[in-house]
Amino acid sequence: MRVPPRVSQRSLFDFLSTTGLPLVSSLASSVRLTASLLAVVGGAYGVFALLWLPDGWWNAELPWSGALPSLAATPFYVLAWSCARQERIQAAGKALFTALFLLSMLATWPRGAFCPAWYMQPFLALMATCSLGVVPGLSATLLVVAAMLAAGFAAPQDALSSVLAPDLWTHTLSLAAVTLASALAGAMLHKLLLAALLAAEAQRLANYDSRRALRYRERLLRHAMRVETVGDLAGMVSHQLRNTFQILGGHVAFGISGDDGERNQRLLAIGRTLEDSRPLLDQLMTLAHTDEGRAEPVDLGEVVEQFCAQAHLVMPSSIALEHRRSPQSLPAFLNPRGLEHALWNLVINARQAMPHGGRIVVATAADGGCARVEVSDSGTGIPPEIQSRIFDPYFTTKPPGQGTGLGLAAVTRFMRASSGAIQLESSSEQGTRFSLAFPLRQEQTERQSA
Repeated sequence: MRVPPRVSQRSLFDFLSTTGLPLVSSLASSVRLTASLLAVVGGAYGVFALLWLPDGWWNAELPWSGALPSLAATPFYVLAWSCARQERIQAAGKALFTALFLLSMLATWPRGAFCPAWYMQPFLALMATCSLGVVPGLSATLLVVAAMLAAGFAAPQDALSSVLAPDLWTHTLSLAAVTLASALAGAMLHKLLLAALLAAEAQRLANYDSRRALRYRERLLRHAMRVETVGDLAGMVSHQLRNTFQILGGHVAFGISGDDGERNQRLLAIGRTLEDSRPLLDQLMTLAHTDEGRAEPVDLGEVVEQFCAQAHLVMPSSIALEHRRSPQSLPAFLNPRGLEHALWNLVINARQAMPHGGRIVVATAADGGCARVEVSDSGTGIPPEIQSRIFDPYFTTKPPGQGTGLGLAAVTRFMRASSGAIQLESSSEQGTRFSLAFPLRQEQTERQSA
């Protein structure tokens, strides 16, 4: 069942960051900076007006009508700064707009209904409902409208107000209506922004589900690639273990019929044979392990040499495996398990191309700025008409049920992930040669040249 998108604090910040606008994308820091500046300025002015200005507590003749509006709003500025610092942006917005509404109402109240400062209320109502939502924004707007109506009749009027007294009711109701209309417009804008945010969040969830499904399918494909290699390797290991069991059976038979000294020698020989056979199973378990490892700095020559030591143990006696290591160090950055998997695919394919025996040569060499690994065999070669298709997934020349066509596809995938390249040379007279080229690590190359 699909999970419906929900707006969270993190998704809100991610959505705002996509706008690219400095003030919007860094909303928390903007609210924190604004609240801190207003708190400092408002608190300082309130103390100044209260201590040094005549009748400075609440007076229409003073800027901001004295100390009361500034001091009343300052605690809400501090609260907004604290919430913004904790990235509680909704609580910070409520505290900030409460402070602004409180400051504007208290500063405008002594000046009467015709004070131009009342015209800030529609703008604040628009911003409040757009930012905070319908319920918080409209609640604050209704309180402001009630204060506006009360100020029109309760506050003392100046000379200009007495002249315009017949129009007081019309002016107050009109300004209240404009304020409510601005709040409703902000509520509609808030709904539009919320719908855009939900759509963006739904798209993000859809992209996340798609990426997760793609990663899952890729893991299944990698597992299928490894299973084919493990199956072929298991057949080779079983053949060698069968020979080992025959040797063990011979030692047991001779040990039973011999004396104590003979039995001790046979037991020691059995122990050595079992110890020599353990790497076969270890290699099989390592290749079958689900952990594919990570890319790391390696010496390509050492990795290939360790592989050849393991491959010697499973090769049948009819096939000679030769390792030619470059005298130079070949520093590269790759996944050693991935390289081991790729080499097993190439060596197993080479063995299957020589049913009556032959030679496999694994060589490493430096070629300019690349480290090269070549796997060549003396088999029958690959027909020219299918050479362009052998790296395609699921393409195989084996009979049905004996191959999935994922071996060389796994090699190609590993080479792409390692920023390398693979080349093929094949003919019926000279067999097949695969060449794997990896870029040398730059820092090691510079150190060697120095």
